[in-house]
Amino acid sequence: MPIIKVDDVAYPTLQVPDLDLQEKFLIDFGLHRLERTEDKLYMHGEGSQQYVHVSQKGDAKFLSVAFKAKTRDDLEKLSKAEGFSDIEKIDAPGGGECVWGIDPDGIKVEVVFGIKEKEASSDLDSWKVNTGGKLHEGFERVNVPKRFKKGAYPRIKRFAHLGLNVTDVGASFDWYHNHIGIIISDDLRLPPDYKMRLGIFARLDRGKELADHHSIFFIPAPMRSNGVTGLNHVSYEMVDIDDVFMGHEILKKEGYNSEWGIGRHYQGSQIFDYWRSPFDQVHEHETDGDVFDNTVPPNIVEVDKDGNPTEPEMGPSQWGPAVTSTFANDKGT
Repeated sequence: MPIIKVDDVAYPTLQVPDLDLQEKFLIDFGLHRLERTEDKLYMHGEGSQQYVHVSQKGDAKFLSVAFKAKTRDDLEKLSKAEGFSDIEKIDAPGGGECVWGIDPDGIKVEVVFGIKEKEASSDLDSWKVNTGGKLHEGFERVNVPKRFKKGAYPRIKRFAHLGLNVTDVGASFDWYHNHIGIIISDDLRLPPDYKMRLGIFARLDRGKELADHHSIFFIPAPMRSNGVTGLNHVSYEMVDIDDVFMGHEILKKEGYNSEWGIGRHYQGSQIFDYWRSPFDQVHEHETDGDVFDNTVPPNIVEVDKDGNPTEPEMGPSQWGPAVTSTFANDKGT
């Protein structure tokens, strides 16, 4: 049995050598400054989370990820677990408390509670969609044109998930499951015997309440990042597909490096678009992902049979460009 079951992802903390460059990238990406000190930058989206991205000044590296506990009692329980800290005050906007531990690859994992929420933006509604079909049947937007201001910045609802390059996919999943209660959505297996794992997509166990298809994705570092463990990517949920394309347009105009996209994934079904920050840390825009409750069992994916087996790409995207050779490499970890 897990010690606790966390309720949501909260924020990542990345270390970068230049907070000016980082802030410019994150604004172009769609986030807004909440607070900046000499050595830290807190950025928020349009949702109610106080902040969804933290940057600390220093050599570029991934520092930690934070998950949100359901109750303060969960912090108490976790603080008694081997390898976890006592409950500590959070010295950041919105206050709150946290406990933290270190995962099998040395990544700091925080569990937070009590961070004061802010008022969500009034601009979080998705436009109604007129889908294909017989004329006048099932149309949701009638006598109303759909308009976005050209050059408008994309709207980010929340921090959605992260990918980690890890030494041992199974051992990492077990550690996170035992401590914070994540469960498997998709377990990617390689031929010929389907015992070797290509990755695990894991979601939060929120009981009958819905959870994203994955809040964390484990990728085998020996196969993808020359054995270097750490950050693969951080992902942010957009209001809708228009925000993904508007973000793509701005980031391209500003000269950032596109990593992979735009496309639609198989695992999770999200429309995705990945970009590299000035420090090679990959940030994803995503929308329209799958959601499950905890009654859906783990899905074993035989990757050579996933998607269209006649194509050389084994299912990373239903449409869109093939996965890049640099995706999941050892830069920005």
